[in-house]
Amino acid sequence: MKKIIPFALVLILVFSSLACNFGAAPKSEPTPVETDGCCLNESEVPQEVATQEPAALAPQDSGLQTGWYPFTNPNVVRDLVVYKGVIHAATLGGLVTWQLDSGYSMRYTPLDGMGHVSATSIAYCEIPEPRILVGTQVGISIFDPNTGLWEKGLSFPAESRVDVSKIERLFCDQSNNRLLIGYSGLGVFDLKSGDFQHFTSKEGLLWDSISDIAVSGKDIWVASGYKGIAQISNGKVTTYSAANGLPDDYAYSLAFAKDGTLWIGASSGLISYKSGQWVHYDADSPANLRDVYELEIAPDGRIWAATLPLGIGRLCQFDPEEAVCAVDFSETDNQGIHALTLSEAGAPIFGTGKGVYVFENGTARPLKTADQLASNYVDSFASAPDGSLWVGTDAGIHIVDPANPSAAWTTFRQSEIPEMGGSWGKAIAVAPDGAVWIASTNGSASRYQNGAWTAFEDIYSFETVAVDILGRAWFGDDSKGVVVLNADGSPVIALNTASGLPGDNVQAIVTDLSGRVWIGTDEGLAKYENDSLEVVFGQGSTEIPNKYIRALAVDANGALIIGTFTGVARYDGTTVEILIDFLKDGFSEARLTTLAVAPNGNVWVGTDKGLLTSDGSGWKLLTTADGLLTNYISALHVDQFGAVWVGGGGSNFDGGGMLQIVP
Repeated sequence: MKKIIPFALVLILVFSSLACNFGAAPKSEPTPVETDGCCLNESEVPQEVATQEPAALAPQDSGLQTGWYPFTNPNVVRDLVVYKGVIHAATLGGLVTWQLDSGYSMRYTPLDGMGHVSATSIAYCEIPEPRILVGTQVGISIFDPNTGLWEKGLSFPAESRVDVSKIERLFCDQSNNRLLIGYSGLGVFDLKSGDFQHFTSKEGLLWDSISDIAVSGKDIWVASGYKGIAQISNGKVTTYSAANGLPDDYAYSLAFAKDGTLWIGASSGLISYKSGQWVHYDADSPANLRDVYELEIAPDGRIWAATLPLGIGRLCQFDPEEAVCAVDFSETDNQGIHALTLSEAGAPIFGTGKGVYVFENGTARPLKTADQLASNYVDSFASAPDGSLWVGTDAGIHIVDPANPSAAWTTFRQSEIPEMGGSWGKAIAVAPDGAVWIASTNGSASRYQNGAWTAFEDIYSFETVAVDILGRAWFGDDSKGVVVLNADGSPVIALNTASGLPGDNVQAIVTDLSGRVWIGTDEGLAKYENDSLEVVFGQGSTEIPNKYIRALAVDANGALIIGTFTGVARYDGTTVEILIDFLKDGFSEARLTTLAVAPNGNVWVGTDKGLLTSDGSGWKLLTTADGLLTNYISALHVDQFGAVWVGGGGSNFDGGGMLQIVP
């Protein structure tokens, strides 16, 4: 039988806008994943660091070995390359390699040496030895395909900012000994001399985004995806757009045929260019292609085009003589096609948001991992009285056993459960009776109780939620203040600046042991007690590091932990203690995103530059160099076992998956 800790003790552990009690979960003993690559076929468990032993309330023993354990969705494919019969897939959940013959797979993340878990582009390049170059959210990571090890990056000039930029596209121009890098324009890196050039709109490009790169002789061609294409010849930029004859400015992909014809994949179809002549194969052509996102031309001249529409993607072997698809395959998982490459034998291999596929004999053979995370955008966590962990992503909401996270998860999606308000779990709070309240981005608030979902349409796209000791749900919005519902879902009160809130942008709410509700806004902190609202720290207050409050928690002694945009303070109701001031303590570039408090009082602080932790003697910033999957921390939680759960990503980033840090 599971043991339930009394609710009075549990409220001491309230943090991250939660008020809930914790129960024990079944023990298990999975083996930590090796940090030189994870064999996805053999294990779905997580990888490695440690937190501290709580003093106030000792956590239960989960049975998990100490370590850092990553959870990602490596089926979200963004680019592909093949080397010696091995597919290398750049995914938002890391680099995944697939043996073409056996289907054996390996996954690599920052725990193995990768710079960021979100891989957006990939290329094979001899520099001078064979290497796989992986473009990530923060620069280029170098993988040795023959050893499975990661190496230090190439030496780019600091002013180029390659190492801190999202790499959109990579092209190894081996014949000219150049690496071409699509990132806020085009970077041209001489692999021999180290010389670097950067072409942007200042140098003549019509648009700084690069969706594809091709080379003819020494001339470089780039597609912008929005404002036509450009040719760079001897440092001179020539642009082609609708203004000078290009049939479609929305040009996504490029490939040169052996006869010198440039093929362009565009929003309206295929375009060919040779000897100054444009030919447009649009919706009136028999092929009727649209949104041609990827192009590959096989050694035998066959043209393969892949589409990325709002609906189902198509793989087409295009015949320019008849303007038809000699082979026309519709993606079976109802996905658009993000990536396309050819095997050494010329077989098309494509990637979608649901895996890698090898196209052979008219069928697509899927290569997928068994990972359960719905999305690499993880925004929220909460522990329930039965010991389960709730996880909110932008593509579904999970229930996970924190003591056995490799076991099957329960996943809720609005597409499958219409009664849900939305699938994007921006914030989650659990009531003492086990009712789960969820604030949804681009969706309505929801309650899950006794196995049933209820949506509250009037509470749409709110930012945060907390539950007070009466079981009432407090929802905060970034412009509408606070709306409170009774446990049965009926409305109670609404609070805004007209009611006395210091600001209507509410990012954080938490309830303390005495039943007070603390509300953090962009203009200060308010307290709701005995049906009365009071501003504690207003616009002119200087006691806390910043008036913009992003997160709130309650520590083991009942003190309020206040996470502001630029620092963290502890408030005991009388005095304020500054725990960290980013501007004064050496972290001036960081901005707080979230925080959590462990049972022993240690505070974990999530920022857009990494994870801050302290043992009491000073603060340390953990980053991807230490094994974090991403430096943008979107969610934090400490479970009943003392394990720290780290969510990465955010709607404006490429995700970061989920990391479990077991002490």
